[in-house]
Amino acid sequence: MARREQLVSERARAATLRMLFPEIGQLRLELAFNDPSKGSTQPSPQLHTLYSAAPAFFRFACPCADCDGDFDLTESVTKLIASAPGHRRAASLAGNLSCRGVRFREHATLEIACPMQLTFRLSAEPHKPE
Repeated sequence: MARREQLVSERARAATLRMLFPEIGQLRLELAFNDPSKGSTQPSPQLHTLYSAAPAFFRFACPCADCDGDFDLTESVTKLIASAPGHRRAASLAGNLSCRGVRFREHATLEIACPMQLTFRLSAEPHKPE
């Protein structure tokens, strides 16, 4: 639980999207999780739409309640925005990440990595002219 509280605290202290990426009006993060060890029971996908006043914080806790890991999309978001042609058109980027956390129930016996996988799609739209 302390890990999730830390993420909430860091998000609250993060600079706004406007401050870090003033050319971006909207950032959309689509997250789909897959735990190959769980079979058909999978966490629900997430959709985050961030506008210029939102915190520019791109780390998301692993959806497994017993995992201490997170998914850090900061590098991917930075790459996406840097690749936006002149920041005048929408741009998108897709990718995959693996959780690097450890499941709590595994701590007592073995250090087994969380098997959760993330497939993400990011899209950025520039500010619309007024």
